[in-house]
Parts: sequence; structure tokens; C-alpha cells
Amino acid sequence: MEEVLREPNAEAHPIPLPERALAIPARMAPPLRPEIPGMSPRLRSYAYREPWVRRAFRSIDALGDRLLRSARERPRAIERVLLMRPDHLGDVVFALPAVRALREALPEARIDLLIGPWARPLFSADPQDWPGVEFLIFSAPWLVRPKRVRLGVGAVLSLAGLLRRRAREIGGPYDLAVDLRGDFQLILAARLAGVRYLVGRGITGLGFWLDAEGGEVRGRHQVEGNLALLEEAGFGPQKTINPEIRLSKDEVDQGRALLRAHGLDPSRLLVGVHPGAGLPTKRWRAEKFSRLIDRVASELPARVLLVGGPDDRPVADAVLAGLRGPRTAGRVVDLCGKLPHLRAFMSVAKACHLFVGNDSGPGHIAAALGVPVICVFSGTNDPAEWGPRGAAVLVMRKRIECEGCGLATCDHHSCMAQLDVEAVYQAVRRCV
Repeated sequence: MEEVLREPNAEAHPIPLPERALAIPARMAPPLRPEIPGMSPRLRSYAYREPWVRRAFRSIDALGDRLLRSARERPRAIERVLLMRPDHLGDVVFALPAVRALREALPEARIDLLIGPWARPLFSADPQDWPGVEFLIFSAPWLVRPKRVRLGVGAVLSLAGLLRRRAREIGGPYDLAVDLRGDFQLILAARLAGVRYLVGRGITGLGFWLDAEGGEVRGRHQVEGNLALLEEAGFGPQKTINPEIRLSKDEVDQGRALLRAHGLDPSRLLVGVHPGAGLPTKRWRAEKFSRLIDRVASELPARVLLVGGPDDRPVADAVLAGLRGPRTAGRVVDLCGKLPHLRAFMSVAKACHLFVGNDSGPGHIAAALGVPVICVFSGTNDPAEWGPRGAAVLVMRKRIECEGCGLATCDHHSCMAQLDVEAVYQAVRRCV
């Protein structure tokens, strides 16, 4: 049967509701210095699917725990901070509450945020929006899709060089660095760059080089996991808030003007649809999106905006080719690949009354903008951990035995093949 999951603080309603403001449940405070060499190494859970890779990193970490781990204390004065999240758009959206929380905890510190070039537009160019935060841009080849390299040793050395050069610019090495991803390449680069105190998760290896190490908690959302790392760094219990992306009035006006240029009235009911996703296993079938759009455009007083980046063009074409509704013609506007940049997409998404899409960056962005979102979620991940976070979010998925597989490709794709168009359409009706 289809399952509809609601955020605990959300209703299926187009009017944004107040964001959640709850404290993460208190846990026993972790020691600020690690175990001394010779003590039993901590039991780690690794994020790898292949057993031999898990065994290899477990052996490396066990040796490192015994021979290389040192007891570094957190500096009393923290003036230079590095946050690392150079991966995908949705992951960076999930990191926004942690960036804001650290800014509040260290109002006088210099904070550098390491992100990929594709994520820079998530942050306004106005320095008043992120005071005291500067951006280091680095494209990690082991994180791009499709993956170019597995280890990326050369890229790790380049990143370490970037961090060392930055340390010279700001007057010394970082007093604190937090790896929000849990990535052994980032851990290695930070250590080579001379970071004084390093916090992260050892889920991909080299956890013995962390000075404070957080663990993975099943069922805990990534937003909360990022905030929990600040707890591990000694900043006390963190309040959980939803990610928030703010647009200027000019940007909102530009989005409305762009819609009018395509013959749309921003005051009328607009439904944004994004049929793409970074992995094939996260995509609802194109023909199902076609049938959904047919129903929405022909049975509801709505116009549909088909959105996406240049890489989404093939799936968008497949969706358009599958439209069959007698009243659909003229009620669907194709903007896929036609918006000049990510901020333009954000301004258009902000004007939508509802956003429908797969588990992908655009859906996470729309939720952070305060737009009501229906997320069609595959069985690849757990939506409790990876679903969009916003004031009004519905997650729809098909429960199957193999959910949580983490696969990039699947020969049967039952989780999406069996998710019924009628169920999603009824959710859209309730939301508009």
C-alpha cells in the first residue's frame, strides 16, 4: 500500500506553517579529548555496501586507533572555523541550520564553508545574509555524479593545498574544522592542512584522526545529524530548525516577471513539477509524471511548470511526449533548462503554490523556500533521514521489502513502479 508521511510539524496544506523548534534530545556529553592510544578502539558503522571494503577500513582504523590517535584538546579560543560540505545540493540544504547555529555560537569567529561550485548559488551574494561566513569553492571528483574517481588522492592533495593557502591568508590554521559529510578524503585533507581540532563521522574511514567523533543514528534526519556534530564539538544541545533559504524582494519580483514573460499569471494557481533526480533509482517513471500532469492540468484550475536543469532535458522530453489529456495543451509550460541559473529557478519555485518532484535538490530547495512540497520518494533511502524538511511537506512512497537498498540502479525498481498515480494526484488535490 502507498504510504503518506507527514513531517511532524506539517500539514498537507499550501499555507506554510511555523517551523519546528525543538531541542535535540540530550545525550551524555562526549569527551572533548579522544581515548588515549592503547585503549579499545570505538566500534564504527561504515557506509560501504561491499563487505570487503568495510573490513579493509575497519582494519585500517583499528591500526590507526592504536598507533596514530593522539589526545588533542579543543582550543580554548576558536577564531578560525572550517565547515566542510562539498557535495550535492540537498546535502548542503540540510547543512544550513548547522551553519546558522555555529554562526550564533561563535559570533566573532571567521567561518569558512567548503562547498562545491554548484552549491554556491544557494547562498545570497548579499554578505548581510550570511555575516562572517566566507565560501571556499572546491569540486571534489569523488562526489560528482557520475563519480569520476573512487579515491581521488590527487584531489585530496589539492584540497589540502587550498586549505593551507587559506590558513596563511587568515593568519593561522583552523582552530576547529567540522566535516559534516563523514568523508575520509575530507578528514585526510584537513589533517594535512594542519587543522588543530577536527570533528566528524568516521563512517567512510580514518575516524581515528578525528578529535571528536559522532556516530550514525538510524532514523535521525541529516539536519539533526549535522547539528549533533556541533554538540560533539562541545557547543551543547542544539535547537532543531528547518533549513531556510531567503530571497530578496528583487529576486521574488524577478521570478514573477519571468513567469509573466512565459504567459503565466503568478497570482493564479501554479504547480511546479520536477521529474528529474541525481540517481535513476530516485526517479518516478516519466509516464507516471505525464499521467499526473494530465490530471492536474485538465481537472484542476492550475497551470503546470515543468522545471529542471540541462541534465533533466531527456526525462522532461519523455514527460512532455507522454501527455495525452484533452485539456492539457496550453496549460503546461516547459521551463526545463531554460532558466539562466539556480537563483532564477529559486525565484520561480518561490512563486509556485505547490511543488511536486522526486527526492532531489530542487525539491529540498523548494521546501527550504517555504513552498509546500509533495516528494515522490523511492525506497533507496529512508525519508525520515533524507526527506525534504519544510513547513509543509508530504512524502509519498511505496513500502517494499528491499527499501533502504541505497542502490543507484535497480533491475525492477518496484518502489517507484508500484507507486500509484492516483494516490499522488489525490495528494495534490488536497494540497491545492
